Amino acid sequence: MAVGESGSTLAVLGAVGVRTANDGRPLDGTASQGELVALRGKWMQVERFTVVTAVKDASACAVETAASILGQRAVRSGRVTLQYLVFDAGTDGTGARLRREFGDAVEVHAEPDRGLYDAIAKGLRVADGDVVSYLNAGDVYHPSAFDVVADVMEAHPVRWLTGMQVICNRRLNVVEVEVPFRYRRDLLLRGHYGRRLPFLQQESTFWARSLHALVDFERLAKARLAGDYYLWRCFAREEEPAVVAAYLGGFTVHPQALSTNQAEYFREVDALADPADPLDGLRARLERWRWRNLTERGRKRLNPRLFSWDEQGARWR
Repeated sequence: MAVGESGSTLAVLGAVGVRTANDGRPLDGTASQGELVALRGKWMQVERFTVVTAVKDASACAVETAASILGQRAVRSGRVTLQYLVFDAGTDGTGARLRREFGDAVEVHAEPDRGLYDAIAKGLRVADGDVVSYLNAGDVYHPSAFDVVADVMEAHPVRWLTGMQVICNRRLNVVEVEVPFRYRRDLLLRGHYGRRLPFLQQESTFWARSLHALVDFERLAKARLAGDYYLWRCFAREEEPAVVAAYLGGFTVHPQALSTNQAEYFREVDALADPADPLDGLRARLERWRWRNLTERGRKRLNPRLFSWDEQGARWR
């Protein structure tokens, strides 16, 4: 959604106490939205991140994941603080090992759960960061991920964004990279991403904690495989995700990962998704062509919420 439209822009302005008319203009007529941004300097103040990791007998993988989170440059520089929550339902001592390796920087909850998304829901309920995400054991963040997310969210009316689709092998070598084009709300709500169109990669996705008001955490806790899709459709009720052409996080291929059960995953997606529209197939084919064939300029023209680095201006735009 571009500046000047309703939706996320008005939500951000409302959150800072700016009264607006239906078209987005301040009621006192003293400043445009762009001028208000310039006066405030930031759309959103990003001072704290929360990351949730659920583990079960994944000691070695969990250490690599935790290191990528705790080693964020934005945390080490003091730009932001971090709440890192680990929910350990296993018996191999993963939580104890993380405490030995990282001390009080990790908040470990060693307790049984009903599955991955029950543990994730527990963490999201108590998250206190301005920006929230979850990362499974074995997956990793790029060291500058938090800096990029904070830069974009502070400079633009964005409450939900995803980065490059990055696939790593088990040695954490990057083996595949793609910049997403866009994620249309209508096609996302009807469950087309991951089948007719590329997945929205969870490992690269971050959101403002204010979006938790849209989530039924009891329902999330009952998800077996498609809890990520449940979150995306909750957020998509408000706005489309923004895309930033940067490496934020990487999905690591593991033979035993839950994500390998594609058929069951999509059965769960279908149970959550809105009813299909007869024209969805045509829309999805056209969108797939755009993903594959549009130039960078064409992508940006059709998706103003696609941000890339402007070297001359030293900013994401």
